Amino acid sequence: MVDSRMDKMAASWAEKVQKAALQKITSRMFTAFNTNVDVVVHVNNENLNRILTENPHIKAEKLAQDFSRQADLIETPENFLTILLGAMGKGKSLYALTNSDDLLKWLDKSFPEAKEILGGQAGIVANQISSLNAEAVVYSRLLPPKQAALFNDDVLAPKIEDGQLSLEPVKTVARSTDQCKINWIFEYGKGITVKLGGLTVTTPRANRVILATRPSEAIMSFPDEMMPLLPKLGKEIDLAFMAGYHYIAEKNPDGRSYQEFLDKALEEIANLRQGNPNLAFHYEYVPMKARNLEAKTLAAIGDAIESFGINENEIKLVLDDFNFTEEKKALEASERAFTLYKAALPILRKMNLMRLHVHNLGYYVVIISKSYHISPERCREACLYASCVNALKAKYGGFALAEKLPEAGQIPVSEIGFKQLIGIKEEMNLPEEFLETGIYEGEDHYLLVVPAHVIPNPVSTVGMGDTISSTSFALEYSKER
Repeated sequence: MVDSRMDKMAASWAEKVQKAALQKITSRMFTAFNTNVDVVVHVNNENLNRILTENPHIKAEKLAQDFSRQADLIETPENFLTILLGAMGKGKSLYALTNSDDLLKWLDKSFPEAKEILGGQAGIVANQISSLNAEAVVYSRLLPPKQAALFNDDVLAPKIEDGQLSLEPVKTVARSTDQCKINWIFEYGKGITVKLGGLTVTTPRANRVILATRPSEAIMSFPDEMMPLLPKLGKEIDLAFMAGYHYIAEKNPDGRSYQEFLDKALEEIANLRQGNPNLAFHYEYVPMKARNLEAKTLAAIGDAIESFGINENEIKLVLDDFNFTEEKKALEASERAFTLYKAALPILRKMNLMRLHVHNLGYYVVIISKSYHISPERCREACLYASCVNALKAKYGGFALAEKLPEAGQIPVSEIGFKQLIGIKEEMNLPEEFLETGIYEGEDHYLLVVPAHVIPNPVSTVGMGDTISSTSFALEYSKER
């Protein structure tokens, strides 16, 4: 029974994927605030053992695997190796921070094979949207030439001159006096086995660990002199992909208190929308270092935007923020489409969102409010489009190109997604047609469970969530072909 259902589903979804791959983004997307240079390392048994050889004071038996330090401050090589091995053992992503110059120097010395690429959610999304032959505008408070050089030539950035705002090629807006924000990205493939002394770790899936720096001048906000010009910027864009609010703290680098910084962030969104009442906002989640401030921040920002993106691991932190204890317990006990749906729905309502996109390996769980003006069918097509983009990114690395999208349309989506469709259909007693539509109509919302591509041994996993969220959101607001 399952096999015959799977065959029928495969044919039905293959047709949808092929159609989605032929779509084109026609909306102009603005991205802010976090851009940086990513230093990428592919982790394997060889380079980790080399570290132990070069650092005999680090003992493998003391590197207890720890996956609890999400958004924590990492200051020593031992701290770093502990969280890296912990994430690898679970096959999960992890985001941590460092302000230790000694650790950064040690990383430089320990991983000479590292490669520099454009990073930061706003930077990654701007280049990816541009690579799809769509219009992208990026803003970052720090834009040194080293970073600006990594953007595509046709990405634009706001330029302020004589009190006037214009959009110019980002490479011409670079400022030589700006600091450069650098993030270390440690990627690992599926089935990688690392043996360190008596310690053995095998990765169940491909993922990455991010170790981020926070230069004092990397302020996730517009400068005061730009505030009255934001309505003009709003007129020039259709969508805004906002990232960086996770940096808000009790005391911020520009001297503002938490409440002052949050109030200004909300004013910025309002000013942009003043120039374009139809401007739609998406916020991509990253865990806050100031965990005690996250619930208030998410509630406030959520109330001002339309869309929110998050992965299957991060959503547990947000359930904690809002004290959704039972939903978190259920998700931890069994991660599947049904428990992700039950976890995401109260968050959608708590944050007063129109759209919440949970991306997971092999499938997406998306909830849209019935008051959202985009149809669930168009949202589903946008998800499949995003999966095609992400498949190319995983297969070739870098940024997916528009001309290669038809190729992705021929790649089958994963059976992981089909099994999730079958599972949630049976758990919720849904009609058989759900297996081919992936759409369930609730009282005040629609649920979408969309199977996605899984590329074996991806070249890169950096920015996959951002890519999925941004390209699906951008296509929703584009004309259908």
